[in-house]
Amino acid sequence: MKRFLLLIIICPLVTLAQNKRVDSLKRELALANADTLKALIYHQLAFELAKMDHITANKMSDECLRISKKVGFYKGIAKAYSFRALVGSYTGNFPMLKANADTCLDISLKHSIPSLAATAYTALGIYYWQTGDYSVSIENHLAALKIREKLNEELNIAKSLGNIGQVYLDNNKFKEAETYTMRCLAVARKLNDGYTTVAALHIMANIASGQQQYHRALQFDTEALPICYRENNKRGLSQIYSNMARCYSFLKQYDRALKYQMEVLTIDKFFGDKKQVADTYLNIGEIFKNKADYTQAMVWLNRALSLSTETQYKQGQKSSWQFISEVHEQTGNYKNALKAHQKYQALSTEIINEKSVKEITFTEAKYKTEKKEQQITLLNKENTIQKLSIDNRNKTIAFITGGMILAAIAGFLFYNRQKLQQRALMQQQKIEQQTQLTQAIIDAEEKERSRIASDLHDGVGQLFSAVKMNLNGLFDRISMPRPEDRFLAEKTLALVDESCREVREISHQMMPNNLLQRSGIASDVKSFIEKIDGESLKVIFEATGFKNKLESNVEIVLYRVIQETVNNVIKHSKATTLDITLTRTAKGINATVTDNGIGFTIDDRFDGIGLKNIATRIEYLKGDVTYTTAPGKGTRVKIWVPIG
Repeated sequence: MKRFLLLIIICPLVTLAQNKRVDSLKRELALANADTLKALIYHQLAFELAKMDHITANKMSDECLRISKKVGFYKGIAKAYSFRALVGSYTGNFPMLKANADTCLDISLKHSIPSLAATAYTALGIYYWQTGDYSVSIENHLAALKIREKLNEELNIAKSLGNIGQVYLDNNKFKEAETYTMRCLAVARKLNDGYTTVAALHIMANIASGQQQYHRALQFDTEALPICYRENNKRGLSQIYSNMARCYSFLKQYDRALKYQMEVLTIDKFFGDKKQVADTYLNIGEIFKNKADYTQAMVWLNRALSLSTETQYKQGQKSSWQFISEVHEQTGNYKNALKAHQKYQALSTEIINEKSVKEITFTEAKYKTEKKEQQITLLNKENTIQKLSIDNRNKTIAFITGGMILAAIAGFLFYNRQKLQQRALMQQQKIEQQTQLTQAIIDAEEKERSRIASDLHDGVGQLFSAVKMNLNGLFDRISMPRPEDRFLAEKTLALVDESCREVREISHQMMPNNLLQRSGIASDVKSFIEKIDGESLKVIFEATGFKNKLESNVEIVLYRVIQETVNNVIKHSKATTLDITLTRTAKGINATVTDNGIGFTIDDRFDGIGLKNIATRIEYLKGDVTYTTAPGKGTRVKIWVPIG
């Protein structure tokens, strides 16, 4: 499992040079007279000592809180709670993390301490990320980023960018993750901040390994290692070692991977970080699984599961059940594999805020009953043998032996059938889970489009309208004797008017099912293409067989696919004509989009996100999509979607 440095980004980590800093702070404390200054020094000492002597660090923070409460120093109180939140995150105590982050945020907002409010938002972003609520995690990290941008805190801005990149990475959104992380890395290098540089390099390594670019990932890790050694950044070293171990495991260098993971485990236990220890147990178990040492794999995976459950670490629980299911499947224990997969599936859907999949129970009562009946039959036959005469005994034994062989064959066939049924059931559940996940993603995407469209239409659109009205009133009251001034004013007003139309068109395009008062897929596509500039691209649209509306999800998904395809033509093809046909039959829908553009090489273009999104959506509808194209030959996209 991937290891992350997101948590540490809240504050700097201890280096060897910070021992001198601790001595300096102690001298300042001895000379301090004001209680508020003493509280701030105690807080700084707590942070400096956090990775050298956590017991003393906690005492320093407690003293900061005591003095601050005594004199009503709210900044000191908020700082003390921010430190306690950090301790909760370091130790994997997520309830402690959230409770103290909430308290820090309340105090910071009530008493207008924006820098500490940003710190609290960051801690909450980490809590929701660790507990699987990614959308709320992003909201909190963006709230922290907004405050830090207002305060112009360049390094903290970089850290917030890194945090956001980390959450996107955990959702396998590699493009977004890399965009945010590279911005973080650029600032960290510019400011020569070793800790943040290591964190950003580590995220980039995870992005690379997540895309199976293991040698590229090792390059990022190799760049980070000397910085960790130089600054005695043990926690950073733990993360780097862990990712290197994962890369070597994927490269099938298992002994080398185990060596690095054991180093990681030593560091994690030094910090007392149960969450990270659980991750390390999981990674070690995965290595043994890949080595086909299933006994050792189960030992480490059960340790990971136990610790993840204790710390309410849902990602760890989910991954533990996934690997345990795979181990049972490899060893032929399909019943336990199914049970483990069901727990993995339930946690997966819970993390994306969907209803938990109903537990599926499986029983072998029929098999056990028949097995008991076979045993009774065999005992009865043995009694019969004893009662037979000597002359008939051999014949009877032969008959019974034949019956036993047939019973054994029947039992074997029945057992084998049961195993096949279990495997088929597990595969079916995996397919159903993927369908549910796809549906959840599409629903979330449509909700976000609807929200953005509403904000554009009701927010930005209304603001532009107000600006236009105010400018009209202003121009009527101001005399402009010079023609060039009058021309500039009219040009400005025209730009505002054009902006109003552009915002309205974008909002309508993003939310066809609401703003166009949906009358069906054919009508929506027609409304969409009517907005295309006919002089630059001539569009011919034909639709037949659409008397009745389709099921809502089918219409939304198909509309988005056609919209994405047309947008690809506009952006990339340099076409002058575009033909779109929609035909509905009793069995399904045929859609064809043909342009006379420059075409493309299919293998190259499929590296992009657009065509992958189209394929994913059509696969969700149980349909298929094919491309006929070549450089200079134009492009034809044929889509088939079954209905009924």
